[in-house]
Amino acid sequence: MLKILAETHRKIAGKIYDKILYEYGIELNLNKLEWGAVAPDYLPYYKFKRHYKEESINFICREIVNLIFICRYADLYSDKNSFLIKYLSKRIGIISHYLCDYTCYPHAYRMTFIGNMKKHIKYESDLNDYAKEYNFENNHISINSINIECNSLDSLFFTVKNYINYVIDNYKSEENSFSNDLNYAMKLSYNMTDFIVETILDYSEEMGYQFA
Repeated sequence: MLKILAETHRKIAGKIYDKILYEYGIELNLNKLEWGAVAPDYLPYYKFKRHYKEESINFICREIVNLIFICRYADLYSDKNSFLIKYLSKRIGIISHYLCDYTCYPHAYRMTFIGNMKKHIKYESDLNDYAKEYNFENNHISINSINIECNSLDSLFFTVKNYINYVIDNYKSEENSFSNDLNYAMKLSYNMTDFIVETILDYSEEMGYQFA
């Protein structure tokens, strides 16, 4: 399977962990988050969920909506080793993996034919080397955050799908570069994680009001 190398996925997962801890004081389980971020390249189940937006966007949108639904009344401030936080962390990692692949040039432009195979593999190997020293703090991409004002699971699904398409359209409008791939991968993955966490917290707050 053609893929971004594992080190890049793990590095982005680590940045997500840091940002969620800083923004919310919520400690995800880093080991599960990093494992989830590489799992789709190793677990047989995900070989049938191809890492191209046109073929897996509906699957990823359902993953996001289902994760919110399962965790909607959970305490995200519980121990990082609790079953819930481990589950949440792993699923966020898996979601991040696909979103990162969507903003990797060979995936975004479907370099899948035999003639492109070597170029695809070399690009991702070079991207992985570039990412080792890349400073994600210099990410100046300007894209809107996702709107959390959704009233149903159906509207959540389409909100998520429209947002992913919006970000990928912006990504494709930029000049191709390693930094562009990494910046959009980080931005899309974090914004979606932020949306998941914020929506779960909103549901939890609503439940608190009902039983206050």
